[in-house]
Amino acid sequence: MKSKTENWLNIAQDDYDVAGQLFENNKYLYCLFFCQQAVEKAIKAVYYERNEETPPRKHNLTSLAEDTGVLDELERLDGDLLDILSQYYIESRYTEDRDALARKCTKAFTENILKKTGVVFEWLKSQLR
Repeated sequence: MKSKTENWLNIAQDDYDVAGQLFENNKYLYCLFFCQQAVEKAIKAVYYERNEETPPRKHNLTSLAEDTGVLDELERLDGDLLDILSQYYIESRYTEDRDALARKCTKAFTENILKKTGVVFEWLKSQLR
């Protein structure tokens, strides 16, 4: 594995670990933001490993996965996870959208997304072995 790939993956792992800690502390909106960050950086690790160039500076996970060549596989794992997580990067930054998103962040919803993120994260890591 290339050193820059490893850097992307280490940061992704840190973000995923933080997401788990935030969940344990009932900070569900922030947990989902860090789930998005973990998946984004893991996809970027795969992108760098495959292309040996800096990944595109974008945060829409579906678009990024398509650029990386992993979209079909990720959609088979969980069809709507990328779209759901992308909302928690973009919309959580704007006050008018943030409140609506926060209301969706029940413990059950967040736990489900955190688990799905773990599955996708592990699959992305497997692409680097």
